[in-house]
Amino acid sequence: MKKRQILWIYITFGISWIIITDFLVEKYIPLEMAMTVQKVKGIFFIFLTGICIYFILKKMEELNSCKEQEEKLSTLINSMVDFVTFKDGEGRWVKANDFCLKLFQLENVDYQGKKDFELAEHTDFYRKSLLYCETSDEEAWNNQEITRCEEELPIPDGTIKYFETIKVPLFYEDGNRKGLVVIGRDITDRKLAEEHLRKKEKLSIVGELAASVGHEIRNPLTSIKGFVHLLAKKDKTNETYYDIMTKELDRINHIVGELLLLAKPQKMAFSTYDLKEIVGDIVSLLQTQANMNNVTIHFQPQEAIFIDCEKNQLKQLFINLIKNAIEACKEKGNVSVNIVKNHNENVVVTVEDDGIGIPEDFQKRLGEPFYSSKEKGTGLGLTVSHKIVQQHDGKIEITSKEEVGTKIKIQLPIKNAKHMS
Repeated sequence: MKKRQILWIYITFGISWIIITDFLVEKYIPLEMAMTVQKVKGIFFIFLTGICIYFILKKMEELNSCKEQEEKLSTLINSMVDFVTFKDGEGRWVKANDFCLKLFQLENVDYQGKKDFELAEHTDFYRKSLLYCETSDEEAWNNQEITRCEEELPIPDGTIKYFETIKVPLFYEDGNRKGLVVIGRDITDRKLAEEHLRKKEKLSIVGELAASVGHEIRNPLTSIKGFVHLLAKKDKTNETYYDIMTKELDRINHIVGELLLLAKPQKMAFSTYDLKEIVGDIVSLLQTQANMNNVTIHFQPQEAIFIDCEKNQLKQLFINLIKNAIEACKEKGNVSVNIVKNHNENVVVTVEDDGIGIPEDFQKRLGEPFYSSKEKGTGLGLTVSHKIVQQHDGKIEITSKEEVGTKIKIQLPIKNAKHMS
């Protein structure tokens, strides 16, 4: 009840008390007793209003205490780095911290007393997520115990955050639903660290495999290839079969070469080279393959850009990327290669094609060994490319859309600390 309402009730009661009691005294009380009754009436009114004021003050004290406790609770949950939501037994939102409201884009929404499906009407982006909350809440109620699960939550910038969600259902003594506490902890960094560790372990295993068997495979492979050439010269009738065998042996040799590049890192000799010249050499080298696939390579460098690098490693990098782009193109496709100097500290090389693109499911695992969207791919090419960029203290960014094309951006430092040391 508001203060103004209490004041009006008190004034109305006081005036009514005076008018009614004065009327009764004048009508029913003898004149000689009227003064005494008036005093008793006044004392009784003071006593009665005093009791009312006492209870009002006590109630206000309790309300202020509750308000202080609520403010402390709000301060506590708003300081948490987790999203926190309290719901009643029917799933209506009672309290949510600022992190939760900001996360679900509900900062300016009067959320109290509303259910998830009602709040879903206020945010198109998180509509599905809020509707799913009702389903997962029901599971927690049915389990009748603390429920833990990992959930993916899309973010408007295109990324995904991972949350470990804890749901605590509360019940009355008679078993009826009392409330639900929902706490979601952001574990995105942990998930990324786990994923990075998994990839690193996988890469380490591949490196150990390459170091142990790579050379052992290559030695007999050279002998086999030599004998195939020798037989091909003597036996012209099976020339087609010998050509197929030679191509397959070359393919095996190429795979072994990529495996060896993934072996334990060796000390690289950094020197200063013109990046335009390195990329230009690779474009010229792959021009024949592009012509055979009816693909046009667009490369028009503006100026020489000298950077600290390991020349052969960068050549291997751009062979992998441009070759992939050519193979991804359809008939009369285009591959664009550009070099741009960035703030005099970095240089960005972009390889872009208008080919078939990379399926979204594959994009999450690009760079993992033995994981490829190509029918005959080994998945080692991009793994090697990632490693070369990493060894040059650079960054690689891949964006792709099916039936539109793929764009790869390589950022490399112009002055490399490894060279300077």
